[in-house]
Amino acid sequence: EEHPLGRVEWVKFFGALTDKEDRAEELFREQDEILEQITANESTDRTVAFFYITSNGLAQVRQSSDYIAKSIALAGGRYIFEDMEDSGTGRSTVNMQLEEFYAGAKDADYIIYNSSIDGGISSVSDLLDKCPVLSDFKAVQDGNVWCVGKYMYQATDIVGQLITDFHLMLTGGDEKDMTFLTKVN
Repeated sequence: EEHPLGRVEWVKFFGALTDKEDRAEELFREQDEILEQITANESTDRTVAFFYITSNGLAQVRQSSDYIAKSIALAGGRYIFEDMEDSGTGRSTVNMQLEEFYAGAKDADYIIYNSSIDGGISSVSDLLDKCPVLSDFKAVQDGNVWCVGKYMYQATDIVGQLITDFHLMLTGGDEKDMTFLTKVN
C-alpha cells in the first residue's frame, strides 16, 4: 500500500464480504482520526532504525517506501535509511552486511528490533549477543532500544496505534500506553 492506512483499508473489503460495512467504516475512521491527531504534532526529527539480525548475520531493514518507514515519518521521526529505495524485488525488506548497517544506523537516536521474526529479545544483552557491534550504537548507549513482537503484523486493523507507539517513543511518552513497542533494558 502507498500509505500505512492502506493496510487498515482492507477492513472495508472484509466488511463488504461479511455484510458489516458500517462497522468496517467505523474502524477505519477511528484509525484515521488517530493518525490526524498524531500528524498534527510537529516533527521531532529524531532518527529511528528498524531492523532484524538474520541467522546468517545480516541486518534486515525496511525499504524507505515500506509502511514501517512511512509510519515512523508520520509519527514525527525520520527513518534512518530514508534513501533505501525499492530494488525492484517487490520486497519490503533489504538484507545488508553489518558493516553497511553499522555505517548507516550507528548514530540513530532510537533502534527498534523486529522481534516478530525470531521470537524476540528480553534485554539489551540478548540483542548484543545477536550482534555485538550494536554496543557502539548511540541508541544503545543512550538507552533508546525498543522491540516489536509478532502481533504487529497480525494487527493491520490498528496501524494508527503502531504510529501512536512510534510517536510516544519519540516524545518520551509512557510505555504503558503502547500496544506494540516494548522498551528493552
